Amino acid sequence: MRRILIERPGGYDQLRLVEEADPAPSADQVAIEVAACGVNYADGIIRMGLYESARKLHGYPITPGFEIAGRVSAVGSDVQEFAVGDEVLALTLFGGYASRVLLTADRVFPRPTTLSAEAGAAIATVFLTAWWMAHQQLRPRPGDTWLVHSAAGGVGSALAQLGKLAGCRVIGVVGAAHKVDSA
Repeated sequence: MRRILIERPGGYDQLRLVEEADPAPSADQVAIEVAACGVNYADGIIRMGLYESARKLHGYPITPGFEIAGRVSAVGSDVQEFAVGDEVLALTLFGGYASRVLLTADRVFPRPTTLSAEAGAAIATVFLTAWWMAHQQLRPRPGDTWLVHSAAGGVGSALAQLGKLAGCRVIGVVGAAHKVDSA
């Protein structure tokens, strides 16, 4: 497999492509051949060394990448939810900038056939974050009014869409006039 490795914080010159043997999944893991990987703001600040959780949870060297889409290539013996060939999207925390990723099955989700791999990789983190905020914290009811800060950003725009789908009145706040049309 191939992956991008950041050996220490710094500029783009710290990104290195490495080749390694394909890892085999453990009993509770799913192996995914990556078709697309999302690129998030957090990936850039990991490279710069400014993402505190990356330093605490993982350290350097590190492979960035929070979300992927691809095809299941192998499953561990305890995995029942997925089979080889399934099209999926997944939350990786770190490690998504790779040709193959191993994840526990609870981080993997079926990808709807109407959603391309590229779209799936681009929305997983923001939409699942927004969905959790909406349905676990806000619990929307038709007619509610939501004030969404950073409505032109990834999570903000996803939250606004989920609010509208739930029948809420959504008021979006953006930080600059040129962002109004995209909010």
